[in-house]
Amino acid sequence: MAADAEGNDLGAVALPLTGHVGIAPSGTTVPTSSEGANPALTIPGLRKLGLLTTDGGPDWTTEPSGDPIEFWQDGYSIPSGLANATLAVVLAQTDPLSRELTSGKVPDANGMIDVDAGGHTNRYFLWTEEVFKNGATRRRAAPNAGVQTVKVQKSERGTVNGIEITFKVDRSPSINNTHFREWMIDAIATVAPAVTAATPEGALESETVTVTGTGFIGTTGVTVGGDPATSFSVVSGTSLTFVMPAGIAGSAPIVVTNDAGSSSPFTYTRGA
Repeated sequence: MAADAEGNDLGAVALPLTGHVGIAPSGTTVPTSSEGANPALTIPGLRKLGLLTTDGGPDWTTEPSGDPIEFWQDGYSIPSGLANATLAVVLAQTDPLSRELTSGKVPDANGMIDVDAGGHTNRYFLWTEEVFKNGATRRRAAPNAGVQTVKVQKSERGTVNGIEITFKVDRSPSINNTHFREWMIDAIATVAPAVTAATPEGALESETVTVTGTGFIGTTGVTVGGDPATSFSVVSGTSLTFVMPAGIAGSAPIVVTNDAGSSSPFTYTRGA
């Protein structure tokens, strides 16, 4: 949708649907501009933090700190150059990775950790990816981050016992002494999709199938044996899900289509 005469564009409204947050070892190379815009991008050594709570998605804070530098001439000042940059997320999973982040240590074979509430000094490469309803994707890479605060939320019956983690993001010479690198990737497809896998095999009508491959940003349709999927959802440029439509059991090639074209038929067998 194009902007109207007042500059209002509903298609540019960012309504988050899904995404992920991950960490990689300190020193991981930050993607270049073109690498970060590639839907098929993978970050070596990235470990995703799993499910987040409904209200615990990536919460970035970027604000200048310190008083501006004033000059004798009235009306002239420059920022101090100091900044407070953080990322807060609320993890829904209590697993070895979340516990490692909170303590800086890996649980032993018995699941035990000696926790020092004073924190730890481990450094991480941070990666966030957010997919919006309009098909756009926002990616951010922060190569110099550490855990600032940890709060395990109060245990209440019937609610997720989330783990709120705030990362302090510092400047890095690898990205020109800035805090993080950001990409905003439009939903417009520039290459046709390619399907490399679909699971589970033999899905029945109304069951959900996960498809992996490339070029899924901007997907406009999914067919199974020529039948349109009941519904589909783009998770990322390399992953989407669809609901199996009604159809005859047996060979039913999967085809994914976007504005740039259609994938080659991927061999798939529909369940009886």
